[in-house]
Amino acid sequence: MTIAPAILLLVLTLAAGVAAGLLFLQRARRPWLVTAHLVLALGATATVALLLATSPRGEGGPPGLVPLVMLTVSLAAGWSAGRIARRRRPGATLLLAGHAVLGVAGFLVFLAWARNL
Repeated sequence: MTIAPAILLLVLTLAAGVAAGLLFLQRARRPWLVTAHLVLALGATATVALLLATSPRGEGGPPGLVPLVMLTVSLAAGWSAGRIARRRRPGATLLLAGHAVLGVAGFLVFLAWARNL
């Protein structure tokens, strides 16, 4: 399997996340954008998992499981932040910040891992 679909989905997820984040900072809401970001993130994470499952083992660089775990935890943090925001806004904001940092870091670690494929 080629890495192009995974990179494309991750870049689209990142773009939708940046747009949703900027709207969040402006206190504007676009639920369809958040939903698109979630759907893209699910597709990107599934594509990375499929790429990991079909890749040869034992190559140099970071293990393939690292970006997959980072993206999965970021996905869970982003999804749960909306549910937490109804009760504790400061906690949800901190969780969203962690979600953003972990998602970007997961993307960069994925690129480092995929470079060796």
